[in-house]
Amino acid sequence: MRRINPKITLRGFKPAARGVAHVLGELETAVMEVLWLEPGQTVNEVEEHLRQGRGSAHTTVLTTLDRMHRKGYLTREKRAKAFVYSPRYTRAEFERMMAQEVLGALIGYSAETAVSTFVDLIGNDAGALDQLEARIREKRRQRANK
Repeated sequence: MRRINPKITLRGFKPAARGVAHVLGELETAVMEVLWLEPGQTVNEVEEHLRQGRGSAHTTVLTTLDRMHRKGYLTREKRAKAFVYSPRYTRAEFERMMAQEVLGALIGYSAETAVSTFVDLIGNDAGALDQLEARIREKRRQRANK
């Protein structure tokens, strides 16, 4: 099977949003939340979960799942007459890929500015600074052992 490596930030990055909604639309975010809680659902099952929180037409859910599959966010498998959808990545993997794409683009544009701004943003959180320092030490250790 061909490995799909989607661009998580396909539609851009929305700074004012929260979580995966930074890069996904409202319905796509709701679909991912449903499937992360319970992978392996049909269109009807996803629609039923979404109906509890929001009303979405069957064709809208069907189209959204198909598009998310084509974008590489979901896998699907034919069972009987229906497709069963699951997230291609765990929430943690998805969020990591999102961060890598956004930060990678910023560092690619101007590494010095991106790193300086990042340190300034977390500078008031001693725990975050300690975590950053520990990760830098670990990365240096890994590079020295290669």
